[in-house]
Amino acid sequence: MKPHLLEIVIFGAIILLLSAGALSRNNIWNDEIGLCVDCVKKSPRKARPYIQLGFAYFNAGAYDRSLEAAQRAIQLDPKHGEAYYILGLTYKQMGDAQKAIEMEKKVLEVDRSFSLAYYSLGQIYFETGQYEESEKAFQKFLSIFPYIPEVHNLLAVVYMAQKKFDKAVRELEREIKISPSYALAHLNLGQIYWYEFQNKQKALYHLKTALMLDPLLPNRGEIRRLVRLLEGLP
Repeated sequence: MKPHLLEIVIFGAIILLLSAGALSRNNIWNDEIGLCVDCVKKSPRKARPYIQLGFAYFNAGAYDRSLEAAQRAIQLDPKHGEAYYILGLTYKQMGDAQKAIEMEKKVLEVDRSFSLAYYSLGQIYFETGQYEESEKAFQKFLSIFPYIPEVHNLLAVVYMAQKKFDKAVRELEREIKISPSYALAHLNLGQIYWYEFQNKQKALYHLKTALMLDPLLPNRGEIRRLVRLLEGLP
């Protein structure tokens, strides 16, 4: 029996996904909104100030207003990919995954160089269980930005969700070459090496490395118990 493998690994990835979208809502955002509103007043016929205002509202969690600002930017400039990108982010936060996907695809339709849309699509597809589409989106993003370890980790988790463990290991090993101190990659590798391949030596190395690198590691107590179990095995 292989308890908790995907549960633990995916839990770690979801923390990463959610923390990427978690934003502090304090007076800083109020100041930013005020500045952006002033820019809109000074240049009401330009799309850029509305885009900045849309981001400010998004950061503050005012999603309805974020939508309004982005939609106004599109009215002024229908070919501005960044406005559709804001819409995608906002719909995602509002729980409308289908609309979010539509908007991120629209980004790439009007501006193929706006590569962040691939990252957003990878996240949305992952969170909605569309793993093959998530895999393609993250692969496309990494073909443009190959040295971002967090995305390699996310792609590895997508592979794990599809039980493509050999591919997951290759992706995580690649990630560690880029960033040897990335604890989550070591955590995921350690669990795969034990639960899937019964390789105690490699599992212990990566699990211990993860514990050493990050005192706030997800499920730290459970990982320490696994390490003690493996150390006691012949």
